[in-house]
Amino acid sequence: MLSIIARSIKTGILTEADPFDVHPSFGFPVVDFSRCTACDECTRSCPTGAIRTATPAPGLKTLSLSYAACIQCRECVTACPEQAVSVSRDVDLAAYSREQLARTASFDIAPTTGRGTFRQVDARAGLTLPESAARFRERIRGRLGRSLHVRQVDAGSCNGCEAEIAATTNPLFDLERFGIHLVASPRHADVLLVTGPVTRNMEIALRRTYEAAPEPRVVVAVGACGCSGGIFGEGTYAAVGGVDRVVPVDVYIPGCPPRPQAILNGLLVAMGVREARGGRELR
Repeated sequence: MLSIIARSIKTGILTEADPFDVHPSFGFPVVDFSRCTACDECTRSCPTGAIRTATPAPGLKTLSLSYAACIQCRECVTACPEQAVSVSRDVDLAAYSREQLARTASFDIAPTTGRGTFRQVDARAGLTLPESAARFRERIRGRLGRSLHVRQVDAGSCNGCEAEIAATTNPLFDLERFGIHLVASPRHADVLLVTGPVTRNMEIALRRTYEAAPEPRVVVAVGACGCSGGIFGEGTYAAVGGVDRVVPVDVYIPGCPPRPQAILNGLLVAMGVREARGGRELR
């Protein structure tokens, strides 16, 4: 016993005062649309279709990057001949719709060379992430209070997201200091934290779990698979796709897998305590 106490004193406090300052070496790709020529090299390299182009009219092309489907493989960064795609260190993203996790721009296409010239960013992309979090916070304020009971549901994931969720409970991140507790039954849960592309075998189980959770229930989709189907896509023989294909989703946490601080950020958005990316102190 004395040796354990001595070791604890020697180790000291490991918990980060602000876990959101703990950033990895890379996060999601960012497109500098002003440098992009809409050459389609990034779309051909993307394994999940997170980057897509469309031709809505002659001489016009759109390019869209969806963080909901992005697995952070950085193939688009390597493929871009104009070096218009770079990697940010931004990982703590959370939104309340798939549309908010997409960035779209339009380009004028030269008829002779096929080279695109940046025109504008699509203004219909929706609110910024901090604004989306604020809207969601207002919607659930007063219903969940200052604590959150979470039931984690594995709907067919590879367990990468589960490993990161487990990391939120370690001494470094310590999610319980924010009033967040993992529970064993959906009947005791405020939030369902769902991972995986929802396999056909788990579809009914997920619906029943959702129905068992008491109102006001909140669903958080975790990871690229949970947000969009990820590398498994949607509507395949084995998987339904994103969680919102089976039950309503209130918060999306993208990433493959999302880092612990991203998961914490999304849960705090769901709790209404912290605006996503707002930088305010917890209350």
